[in-house]
Amino acid sequence: MYIVYGLAQTRITLYAADGVTPLYRITLQKETREGLILSYKPEGVTHQLGSGANWAQNRTHRGFRAQLEVKWDFGLNSSVETWASGAWGPSVVILTPTALSLIFTWAFQAPCLVEPHLDKAYSFSAQPDPSKALELKDVKGVAHSGLDLVLVATTVGSIPDWSSL
Repeated sequence: MYIVYGLAQTRITLYAADGVTPLYRITLQKETREGLILSYKPEGVTHQLGSGANWAQNRTHRGFRAQLEVKWDFGLNSSVETWASGAWGPSVVILTPTALSLIFTWAFQAPCLVEPHLDKAYSFSAQPDPSKALELKDVKGVAHSGLDLVLVATTVGSIPDWSSL
């Protein structure tokens, strides 16, 4: 079974270190085929009750932690809008590696707002996975290849009902 849950681009809103003041709204270039993974890791604790032949497991479920992973074969163009005077400025085309650099710079200081697909009314607050580095691999000094972005939700929640979005 193949489920299409959104076709539009991904947008990330970055905030200042206070976590409230918006700075940039980045619309990332469309991911390459099979290059977007939106997963929900179950959070909780499993306790073993008893021992030997008479044991059972008791799971305390806390919800699901959303994680967005976007991959591109080549980093081309994304766009950025800057917050100024209480409104978003005009959209400016920037290189995708520059957009990823902005995300890594600001999202580690304050969680960013992640909208996995602009055609779906779903968003969550996230930060980059600290175990994943920003890697810029170039192809003969012309383009960056193999770009990855992993954003992990700061809170747990429920899995959205995609049919209602």
